[in-house]
Amino acid sequence: MKALDDMWQDVPVASFEDLAGARRRLTDGMHTRRRVLTAPRLLAAAGVAAAAVAAPLIAGGGTPAYAVTENPDGTITVALNEMRDPEGLRADLLAAGVTADVSFLAPRTRCADPRFEGTDPSYGSPGPTGALRTGVERWRSFQATQVVDVHKIRIRPEFIRPGETLVLEFRDNRNAQRPWTLGAWLARAGSPVKPCTPVPDPA
Repeated sequence: MKALDDMWQDVPVASFEDLAGARRRLTDGMHTRRRVLTAPRLLAAAGVAAAAVAAPLIAGGGTPAYAVTENPDGTITVALNEMRDPEGLRADLLAAGVTADVSFLAPRTRCADPRFEGTDPSYGSPGPTGALRTGVERWRSFQATQVVDVHKIRIRPEFIRPGETLVLEFRDNRNAQRPWTLGAWLARAGSPVKPCTPVPDPA
């Protein structure tokens, strides 16, 4: 204790100006820390604002209308949860390296044909019957696009040649077990795809 008393005796008494300066330096330091700490809060607020702007693109419950995923094996998976925003899906497929034309159709409708020139007999034919059936496995339109489950399709770009367009026509089935029917074809390079004009489809 005597050592402490001796030490305090060596410390000069602070003047009023010294105390005021110390208080000012302490206050300045607190303001500096406060500014640094509020920066992440501003970033968080900006993130909330961005999320609010993006909200209209999200379907109920936070589920997106669709999702495009590039897989390690080079294939592309499209998960379709809601039939809307075909242009957005087309743009996302283009960003993934696939030129596509996407149409969403009401129940019991189809796109009036012909819209384009197909790469194989799958487009414009009533179906793979008779002599056509033997070669259907080799049609690239069937190889390029496959239905995975009730909400997903898988696109295999290896079967799409440069300049070709993948034409996707989704028809609403109004059925939870089978939400949509897909028509998928490849349009020849140099063959423009006409806009979809919905017409009744009794089938």
